[in-house]
Amino acid sequence: MTTETLVRKMGKELSILRNDVEGMKKALFASYSDPEGEYRPAFVKKMLERMASKGPVYRFTTKEEFLRHVRSKK
Repeated sequence: MTTETLVRKMGKELSILRNDVEGMKKALFASYSDPEGEYRPAFVKKMLERMASKGPVYRFTTKEEFLRHVRSKK
């Protein structure tokens, strides 16, 4: 084989390898969706509003106090 033929052959092999590596990168580093699904937009909005407001911090001493607070509408 001549040098020119070897260079062409190596160039083809190199392009095949580049395509393979690119395909593997796409498969390995692809972002997958959340298996639990998306959160409701109303819930996200409510949580962002609560985080933005520097409201009071609650300290619960009993489970009943905690449940009463969680179930109350704010």
